[in-house]
Amino acid sequence: MRITVVQETDWLKRGPHQQHHLFERLAARGHDVTVLDFEILYEPFPRAPLIAHRQIHSNVKRTLAPSNGVTVIRPFTIRLPLIARPISLLTFYAELVRRISNPPVFNPPDVIVNYALSTGLPALIAARQRKIPFLFHVIDSLYTLVPSLILRPVAKFFEHNLLRASDRTLYINEELRQYGINMGAKESSAQTIRSGVDLQRFGSGVESASLRSQLGFKSDDVILLFIGWLYDHVGVDTVMRTLPQLPANVKLLVVGAGEGEPQLKALHRELNLGERVVFAGSQPYDTMPQFMAMSDVCLLYFDLKPITRHIVPIKIYEYMASGKPVLASPLPAVMRDVPPNHGVLYISQTELLNELNRLLDPDYRKTLGVTSRKFVEENCDWEKLTDEFESLLLEMKR
Repeated sequence: MRITVVQETDWLKRGPHQQHHLFERLAARGHDVTVLDFEILYEPFPRAPLIAHRQIHSNVKRTLAPSNGVTVIRPFTIRLPLIARPISLLTFYAELVRRISNPPVFNPPDVIVNYALSTGLPALIAARQRKIPFLFHVIDSLYTLVPSLILRPVAKFFEHNLLRASDRTLYINEELRQYGINMGAKESSAQTIRSGVDLQRFGSGVESASLRSQLGFKSDDVILLFIGWLYDHVGVDTVMRTLPQLPANVKLLVVGAGEGEPQLKALHRELNLGERVVFAGSQPYDTMPQFMAMSDVCLLYFDLKPITRHIVPIKIYEYMASGKPVLASPLPAVMRDVPPNHGVLYISQTELLNELNRLLDPDYRKTLGVTSRKFVEENCDWEKLTDEFESLLLEMKR
């Protein structure tokens, strides 16, 4: 089966997200997967060349799954802040039409899978012109991600119409599925396939002592771990503010980068936390099992905002597969996806300090970690979830 994936998130530098895991596994099963994306994280001119020429990246592998990789095509653009996005949309549409309307050169895809608002409209138009099935795979409430309050109603209008016009819609959790239906998606064609985890890569037996020593941690340190993009809503600052009230051997390890990093480092200096917080920066995905193995408690303590209401980050399943307790804020979609008493502690800010003190008990941590691992073994195997996703795409192709 030939699959074209369209998105605006940088496939090469961001994530890996749900789509990376699913499509690399589909490529390993012999499907032909081509991704069209944008150079979102570009350096503007004159720090980088003005012209970003069309790029083709073959055999791209971002996850730990055995795979032949996918092909990523990035259309031409001009690296100027006010021009790059409109130019990218035009060249993106031209690239898509070229690929589906020129059979002697390209075999048109059997299905188009969309992940964004900006790519969704041109992809839907192209799909309708060639009668190609169109799947909108929803992993966020997209219009809430638009930073401009003025443009957000426009984004909501586009999301409503894309959901309504798609042949099928797919969601990563039931909370998000209900959101999609309320926004206009057809209930009869709205399906849920949750996120998963590679149970072989994340788990017991991962060597991490050398990494722990390399980062300067002592054997009796209790390590709180956050992994991910440092948005301003990930709640790392809240945990940092509790550290002075905890024993000196409780330390925080932050693995990731993002726009919130300067503020976190400023807070680190303000609170005079010194060696109690380690910023490890962005790290290769294949090192994530070691980082999780060396930790004692994993964090998903996001702020409660509209943007976080419907999300269930993949990292929670990787934390759980690593046999670690997860300290989380009471995010509605996460609580629905992983109910209480399965190794995830949903804690309000007023309870945070007391719960962190309880987690100093290694036996308590071990009990929670065993429960976490059991839940993902029963519910979150990527291979089984890929079976469901593959079946959906094959059904749409027919």
